[in-house]
Amino acid sequence: MSVFSCYIVFLSWVALSCAVNYNDATIKEVAGDVLEVGEGPFWDSENNVLYFVDISQHRVYRFFQTRLEHIQLNEEVSFVIPVAGQQGLFVIGLGTTLASLRWNLHENIYKVVELAIVDHDKVGNRWNDAKADVNGYLWAGTMGFEDAAGNIPRGRGTLFKLNDTGCFQNLDPVLPDVSVSNGLAWNDDGTRMYYIDSPTRQIELFDYDPATATISNRRTFYDFKTDNIPGVPDGMTIDAYSNLWIANYNGAQVLHVSGTSAKLLGKLKIPAEKVSSVTFGGPQLDKLYVTTISRGVTPEKFNEYPMTGKVLEVSGLGVRGTPNRRIREKCFRLL
Repeated sequence: MSVFSCYIVFLSWVALSCAVNYNDATIKEVAGDVLEVGEGPFWDSENNVLYFVDISQHRVYRFFQTRLEHIQLNEEVSFVIPVAGQQGLFVIGLGTTLASLRWNLHENIYKVVELAIVDHDKVGNRWNDAKADVNGYLWAGTMGFEDAAGNIPRGRGTLFKLNDTGCFQNLDPVLPDVSVSNGLAWNDDGTRMYYIDSPTRQIELFDYDPATATISNRRTFYDFKTDNIPGVPDGMTIDAYSNLWIANYNGAQVLHVSGTSAKLLGKLKIPAEKVSSVTFGGPQLDKLYVTTISRGVTPEKFNEYPMTGKVLEVSGLGVRGTPNRRIREKCFRLL
């Protein structure tokens, strides 16, 4: 289906839903591929490239200019984040292995190097969401095995941090006993860290110390029950006004929440029920990229939500994002 025809479909869907809060926004497909579990969008501002993954199809994608390309890996791949100062070098989550990926922009060949393994005693676990903090440290979390019915055991995941001490010898387990470690975001001055463990249906807030890259004073920031939001929170990003944009899995929307007052500012309706993650991108950082999921979606739901499984570009929101941060270079110089 072409971008033009999908745009017409979206307009029809909007007219039927009568629930759009962003009247000047337009949504189009980034490309025609239908992803099973689209996740982890990352906008590379240095090269104007959008990266994302399809977890269950074991693929890392890049969208550059008008080209969509992907590489095929052998395990579930949950995130892809570039390394600072290293063109074509990325950190990826591969099963429960932290690995590097060498994939230069104008080449089709690639190389994967395994760096560290976590959750040795938790069979079926895998990496899930990850981000670099204001210092460039990698924060990455795991989750338990998800069965065909979507059930995930509670408390089997951990949020880890990769620091420069010992590099891959020891990933620090910062938050144990989480269920589905998910969205992460930091405010502009690096004093706040927002975090999602999806089954809690909450966004948590920590004080973040930029000098030590540590967190403290954990508390609930926003609860889905407050505004009767369906589904659960998934991936998350933050805009230049320090407000949060939260993918609403099984809610067919992206939530716009004040990063200071926790007030719900709006609901951006998405023509896909299983919205998985979001990031700002484009040369001006004024486009919102949204990943979605098609796995387990019935034909009836595909008809109801015609952009299911697509990566979407939302324009006209009237806000700009903050640049996605790269992983600091120290541990990766010899790779």
